Amino acid sequence: MPWIVLTLGKKRIKMLDKILADCSTEWSKTKTNKKHPYRYFYLATVDKEGLPEVRTVVLRKFDPKQLLFTIYTDARTPKITSLTALPFAELLFYDARKLTQLRVRAKCIEQSKDEVAFSQQHENAQKDYTTNIAPGQPIKSMDEVTYLEENYFVKLVFKAEKIDFLKLMRPNHQRAIFELKDDQWKGKFVTP
Repeated sequence: MPWIVLTLGKKRIKMLDKILADCSTEWSKTKTNKKHPYRYFYLATVDKEGLPEVRTVVLRKFDPKQLLFTIYTDARTPKITSLTALPFAELLFYDARKLTQLRVRAKCIEQSKDEVAFSQQHENAQKDYTTNIAPGQPIKSMDEVTYLEENYFVKLVFKAEKIDFLKLMRPNHQRAIFELKDDQWKGKFVTP
């Protein structure tokens, strides 16, 4: 009987390893597939009053070895203020075709200007980081928005610390939690 338990345990570990590897593969595909459902995802932070803020962002780079997620933003946005005060965020990815949701608890480990990445942006995209008025500020009309020579382009890098995987399927949904402990990912199945 112990042999059966051991075999089932190894099978469970292999299934968990495969789920985590598949997640990493899907995030990696966003680099070459601009229409991949994980390219655009939701980033949630907490503002200075302790209230949640969520917005859609673009996954610009993914490091599959360290599970690092990179986005670009304007240095004057509220997310910078929030992440400076509290560097933790939640990233939410959803694939409507595969009915898969990935929630990633992550820590912002880098906020930096990156002139090389800025120069690689299309000219129209560069304008997004050069407005004379900071994002979110009140204006009377769009005519007030002009563009500066300087840019406020910032690269943000998030390191995953916990991944909550949910696959909607019949007859049973599948859910697993992965946590980074001592530089090792540990997974377990949980009730969906």
